[in-house]
Amino acid sequence: MRQFPRRAAAALVAVLALAAIVALSRSPYELADGDRALLRLSWSGRPERIERCRRLSDEEIDKLPAHMRRRVECEGRAARYAVRVLRDGTTLSVDTVTGGGLRGDRAIHMLREYRLEPGMHAIGVEVARTDAARSDERAEDETGNETEVRDDDRPDRVTRERDEHRRQRQERLPARLRLDTTVRMMPGTVLLISYDPAGRRLVASTGDR
Repeated sequence: MRQFPRRAAAALVAVLALAAIVALSRSPYELADGDRALLRLSWSGRPERIERCRRLSDEEIDKLPAHMRRRVECEGRAARYAVRVLRDGTTLSVDTVTGGGLRGDRAIHMLREYRLEPGMHAIGVEVARTDAARSDERAEDETGNETEVRDDDRPDRVTRERDEHRRQRQERLPARLRLDTTVRMMPGTVLLISYDPAGRRLVASTGDR
């Protein structure tokens, strides 16, 4: 009679061991790091400035020092961006990124990595501004349309300011960037997604680790 509990316990252990083996056999096989490919996002870009602008009256301009007189006065902050990464139609991550510094107006530095199994993959990366656009008044002023100029306004200063705004706008990230590519990933291959500031676009390149 004393042997019965022992046999029952042994049988229970055997059943549990068998169940564990079956569960492990059904779990997905994890490839070693050397057998995987890698998707790497590594880019930097300066965020756009979101501004709220208004046109000053002649009375308000008269109260300002001569070197500070501007027809349009703007206040603003740096924009935020949502970064979405997709693999074969499945979203891998969605991040909200901002610029560095206390005011968030310095460059955004994005660095993320995703392990991929070897094979063909459709990769999508989207960077989209989440804040509202600038006011129509400022946007119209920056497109080069003529604005009202008083007799004491200096045309050369207005031109310099407009050119500086255009230059700064070119240096900042566009409101939306999108890259879609299909690539065959081999073990140990890295697909690098970076930002081309000259072309203002995302670019993809492949290499080894």
